[in-house]
Amino acid sequence: MDQFDFNIFFNNVNLDISRTKSFIQEIEDFKRYGNGYTEQNDLNEESLSEAIDEAKIKIEFALEFLGLHTLLESFKSEISSFKHEGELQWAPVIDILYSPVIWTIEKYLNAVTSHVKLENKEDNHYSGDLKILERILKGTAKLLRDSRIEPKNEAEVRNEIYKILIHVFPDTVREIPISKISKSYKPDIGIKKLKTAIEYKFVDSPQEAKTSIGGVFEDIKGYAGSEDWKFFYAVFYMTENFLTQFQIEEEFKISDVPSNWKPILVFGNGGRESKKSPDK
Repeated sequence: MDQFDFNIFFNNVNLDISRTKSFIQEIEDFKRYGNGYTEQNDLNEESLSEAIDEAKIKIEFALEFLGLHTLLESFKSEISSFKHEGELQWAPVIDILYSPVIWTIEKYLNAVTSHVKLENKEDNHYSGDLKILERILKGTAKLLRDSRIEPKNEAEVRNEIYKILIHVFPDTVREIPISKISKSYKPDIGIKKLKTAIEYKFVDSPQEAKTSIGGVFEDIKGYAGSEDWKFFYAVFYMTENFLTQFQIEEEFKISDVPSNWKPILVFGNGGRESKKSPDK
């Protein structure tokens, strides 16, 4: 007990946090879609409270052990401000269920470990936030519909999603160039702390469905070797069912697309404006 092992502490708390997020996902599915049984949902809520309590105790122990008494009192005060530890809320804008208590625990976990180099801190950090990012990207059509936007082109889609992402990830940026010998490539959207770049393709015809995949393959070559971006998402916004998610994934496999690229297919309203014929 003479020394505090930050790696063990960080990994153990993150294990608790991962468990809570799994329970939250199941509870959200039950509330949103009615998936599962009431008894199972009750069990998930009970298990969620237990996992949160375990993470909370570990944080309190660490702060006490390290002599961070002011931080400990601050942590207890923030936790006590919630009605109960298993409290869940719907996040505004992105429309997902989350635990404000877990967000508080994560904040203090990062504060305690901010000055030490941990073996897998980056991987743990990425995994949770990337799941949130994926849920936002998969919900592109609904987010646009909620904003009463029927996009006419790719720019309108990515502009609206950028506005949403910057609320969740404040370091979201747009079109940071990646210079190559022949040309400069610019990801539509990037999230710096996640080292993640996002490309949107607006598809309004069968021909565009084919060319959009080719455009992504060109982007893959352009972003290869970049130090700024580690993960990539190609989001295909289709106004009709020109392709399926399975077909795009198979196309990626056949073409040996790197595993750090992930395609996401969404179907939504909108369509390109038809070009008017010039007056004779």
